[in-house]
Amino acid sequence: MASTPEWLGAIASAVKPQVHRLVPYVPGTPIIDVMAKYGLTDVVKLASNENPFGPAPAVIEAIRAAVPEIGLYPDAGAVELRQALATKHGVQSDQISVANGSDELLQTIGYAVLGEGDELLIGDPTFLRYEPQAILNRARTVKVPLRDDAHDLDAMLGRITDRTKCIMLCNPHNPAGTYLPDGAIEHFLEAVPKHVLVVLDEAYYEFVDHPDHGRSMALALGQPNVLVLRTFSKIHALAALRVGYAVGRPYLVRWIEQIREPFNVNSLAQVAALAALRDETHVQQTLLANRAGRELYTQTAARLGLRAVLSQANFVLFDLGRHEQPVYEALLRRGVIVRACSGMGLPGHLRVTIGTPEQCDRFVREFEVALSAPAGSG
Repeated sequence: MASTPEWLGAIASAVKPQVHRLVPYVPGTPIIDVMAKYGLTDVVKLASNENPFGPAPAVIEAIRAAVPEIGLYPDAGAVELRQALATKHGVQSDQISVANGSDELLQTIGYAVLGEGDELLIGDPTFLRYEPQAILNRARTVKVPLRDDAHDLDAMLGRITDRTKCIMLCNPHNPAGTYLPDGAIEHFLEAVPKHVLVVLDEAYYEFVDHPDHGRSMALALGQPNVLVLRTFSKIHALAALRVGYAVGRPYLVRWIEQIREPFNVNSLAQVAALAALRDETHVQQTLLANRAGRELYTQTAARLGLRAVLSQANFVLFDLGRHEQPVYEALLRRGVIVRACSGMGLPGHLRVTIGTPEQCDRFVREFEVALSAPAGSG
């Protein structure tokens, strides 16, 4: 094995030690890569929980109209967008911070509250972007195993210590898709000590149709130590433009505003988000298709003798009962990209985004064929 060049070792020593521990996020396999590898011309991507219908037509028109202004810096405070969000949620604009996707908010929150020796409490498994915030800030990650594919809130309460600074909780859960009703969240928030910041990451909030749903924003704002995160990437199909926002008490939002980068949300993203908020029809059409797709996937799993985790998101988690890699690769060869979940802490599972009706039907057909792939380690 070749030795490490002296210059590489020298410059590597300049990098903070915790950076060497970070593992880059691995996104879903790109369509172009699958086309090239397998010689395909028609590939469906159901791996990244994107909205298959794309943004509302009004969003496209708003972006076109704003293109001539891209030579100017965007509104650094996203004033109009924050006001629109404040009106939507019945809060004041100083209770909202807009960011370059929820990922930026997670990183900003990590900078704000985590330091060496502190503890970040998360589920296990959970969204992959939580733990890096602890690593980057030399904090310790405390992982609490899921119970019945959902966050075990009682166990989480039992793991809180004087060193716990932050809890990051995705609801609905990613990658499982499970949902904790508002009553359970209310009990949890009341029990969490006030020195602990609770981050409710609700990226898939709009897809929930559980009867005990819709109060989380009010529950969070009723507490002094809670931030709610939402995104335009999923229901509004603005994933490429990266728009997320946090809602909380003004002093919590002010700390985010003090840290965030100036001009962090570009002009096209701001006008697109404003147009998306105004088009409720597009949202409702997406939700109707999503419910039908969830039902189809769940029924398919039952018919094939598999377990599908009951989802309240825009994806379904399939438990194959064996290593998922052969089935995952068989689907790739047939032009359907899904998400293999061993790297997410769920070996033997596939996470499948709910696509258009045509895409869902295609997945079901190809899934039946792919399940005949020989079992093995891949």
